[in-house]
Amino acid sequence: MGCCYSSENETPEQDHEERKPLIPPPVSKPPNGTDWITTSVPSARTDEQALLTSILTKTAQNIIDVSAADSVMMEQHEYMDKARQYSTKLAVLSNGLPQKKALALPSLTSQPHQVLASDLVPYSDVQQVSKIAAYAYSAISQIKVDAKEDLVVQFAIP
Repeated sequence: MGCCYSSENETPEQDHEERKPLIPPPVSKPPNGTDWITTSVPSARTDEQALLTSILTKTAQNIIDVSAADSVMMEQHEYMDKARQYSTKLAVLSNGLPQKKALALPSLTSQPHQVLASDLVPYSDVQQVSKIAAYAYSAISQIKVDAKEDLVVQFAIP
């Protein structure tokens, strides 16, 4: 049974011999010294089997067979009908949502005419800012990385 050498006319005794466990169930002795065989082993196997069956059932319910999705082909008019239906549904749902107004740029002052009418920034301040920016650019451009070892290292995996 299940083997390439099995035959259809096997007897139930042969089948029982194939399913007989190689290691007998453990025998434990109670504290009073009398011999008895544990009867919890079959129930433990039944519980384990029930648990495995429930896991298998849950897994079978959660599996989505994507290979079957390719076999369903839609006609062009069915595709267009579904697209129209989804567009209508989306329009209905989006009309129910509150519309947000685009926020204006934040105002830095409540009186911009006073800022525009004020005196210009002195030319010396503009030169100083330009000079500091040039020094910062020069400093950043002179940064160099001195690699002491390879960044990518091969691991010796046996």
